Parts: sequence; C-alpha cells; structure tokens
Amino acid sequence: MIQLVQVVELFLLAFICGIIDLSLGMGYGFTVTPLMLMIGFTPQEAVPAVLFSSFVGGCCSSIWNHRMHNVDFNLKGKAFKIAAFTAGLGVLGAITGVYISFNIPQRILGLYIGVLVIAIGALVIYSKNLISEFSWNKMVGISLIGSLNKGLTGSGFGPVITTGAMLSGISEKESVSIQSLSESAVSLVGFAMYLVMGGYVDYQVVATMSAGVVLASPFAARIVNRIDGKTLRMLVGILAVIIGAYTIWKYI
Repeated sequence: MIQLVQVVELFLLAFICGIIDLSLGMGYGFTVTPLMLMIGFTPQEAVPAVLFSSFVGGCCSSIWNHRMHNVDFNLKGKAFKIAAFTAGLGVLGAITGVYISFNIPQRILGLYIGVLVIAIGALVIYSKNLISEFSWNKMVGISLIGSLNKGLTGSGFGPVITTGAMLSGISEKESVSIQSLSESAVSLVGFAMYLVMGGYVDYQVVATMSAGVVLASPFAARIVNRIDGKTLRMLVGILAVIIGAYTIWKYI
C-alpha cells in the first residue's frame, strides 16, 4: 500500500509528464521512469505502471484530438489507417526487439537510440525542405525502427514515430495524434507481455498514474489545437534532441 503523499506525487508526475508527451508526441517514459525511481519506486513497480498508463493516455488523447479536429480518426480515414498500420508493425517490432535485446549489450543499444533520435530531431528542426510526399513504404521503415527501439530498451518509439511521420509528409498535428494512438497499442501489448511473464504489478500505482494521464489528455489536445504547426514542429525537434542527448549521456 503506497502512502498518500506518494499517491499525490505519482498523480502530479503522470499529469505533468502526460501533458508534455501527449502534446509533443514523446517524453513520457523518458521522464516518468527515472523520476519514479528517484522518489523511491522500484523498476518492477515503474515499468508496468508506465506501460499501462501510456496505453490509457494514448487512447484518451486520441479521442480528444479527434474531437478537437487535430486529426480525423474516422475508421475509413487515412490517419486512422496510418495509426493502425504503425501500431501493427509496432507490436511485431516490439516483440522482436525484446528477443534481440537479450543478445546485444544495452550500452550499445542506448547509444544507437541516442544518436538516431538526435539526428532525426535535428532534421525536423533544420531540414523542412527534405520533407517528401507520404508513402506506406516510408512508414514501414519508421514503424519498425521505432518499435524495435521500444522492444530493445523500452524507449525511443515516440521520438522516432512523431519526427519520422513529419519528415514523411504528415502534418505536425496529425503526426503527434497518430503517434499517441499507435503507441497505445504497443504499450498495451508490452503490459500484457509483462503479465504473461509473471511480472509484479502494483495496481494502486497503475491506477494513480492512469488517472493522471487521463486528466492530462484534454489539456494536451487543447495545446496541440491552439499551437501553430511551425512552432509545434520546432518544439518536437528540440525535445527529440534533448531526449537523444540524455540517452547518450546515460549510456556513456
């Protein structure tokens, strides 16, 4: 049983980090997991809570983004098809990444993800002229790279999917929205795998964090709705570079 003060800390942590992640398409696991460890939670308590709350937050964010016309998630629409396509490949890639991770040093993987995310973030910021027309083949590559990162180290899906989608010709607001919906499916599968493997789950922690991101989702959707595409692109690129630099620093 966690203490009341820990409930408040977890709720605020999930709420604040949820707003950042759901409005910029990245940063939840990157920020929440180490902060949970800092305030006294174990990795076994943090991992399933982050996975399940990511699933809940992605679902709620997708509903609010659709309602606020940041994206059209009509079941027959292009955005929903891209999100479903990305999620499907994401699930396969994440499972594959889990198996590969047992045979590759985590330090090498961490440095690889850090360099990759910095490079993509820099492209988003400085190379708008490199943006090309959308193609399903590009989304295959982006989805597999992002999901392999997720399976290999537990992070790297959001930055790759969001920035990669922008560079593939998808609008800024749609890219953020598509990433939220697709990552929710990948997170749910990750949580299910955790249960299948007999992992410990503190459902009070899970419920508290899920409540935080549920409350954050309409605020994040409003931010996406109000901010212009150029500014959103710049913020996404900057955050990607920060996440990449932190990842490299952590594994050096």
